Amino acid sequence: MTVQTPPEPGHYPTAPPWASPPDPVPAEPAEPLYGGLVAPYGDPENKHGQLLVRFPEEVQAMARPAAPSWRPVVVLTFFFSVLGVISAMRRSGKARRYGRNRAPYWIAFVVTLLAGAAFWTVLTFNVALPAYLNHQEQAITANLESGILVDRRAEAALAADVSAVQCTPEGDRGEGGLRTYLCTFNLVEGGKTALRVQADSRANWELSD
Repeated sequence: MTVQTPPEPGHYPTAPPWASPPDPVPAEPAEPLYGGLVAPYGDPENKHGQLLVRFPEEVQAMARPAAPSWRPVVVLTFFFSVLGVISAMRRSGKARRYGRNRAPYWIAFVVTLLAGAAFWTVLTFNVALPAYLNHQEQAITANLESGILVDRRAEAALAADVSAVQCTPEGDRGEGGLRTYLCTFNLVEGGKTALRVQADSRANWELSD
């Protein structure tokens, strides 16, 4: 006959059931300080380590080298016309490497090119060309005076010997490039007299009627 041993009694609580503490209630997270939680590293919202200014790109641009001046482009384009594009290309390229705006160099080149072309055109037609033509006419007149003194036709027409002549052009050149001159002669015997002659641009002359 087998004798069975009853199981030992379990652990009995020494405190009454109403004395058990309640389960903890999760507390609400405290209000984060200074505007919010820090985003994880690498998150686009993570501004840690960046400039805490309103426009950081402007402050970052201050650390770059200053852009080259556009004024040399104006000077070179004004005096050398389209060759000023070399200066504009070099300076705009340097500005691009510095992270600066390239537009001012090309604007300076185009505006100066147009303004310079207008200026030099007016100067050429109103100053340079008239000055050249006047110098050319003075040379033709001097050749005419020398030719009249060598040629004896004027002396034959005056029936007198002449020692000097001074010719003054009258009017513009007409057909065939002819122009009328009033030539004043100094007579060897004393006194002065005048004749009108017509001469072309090569100082070939004939007595005028």
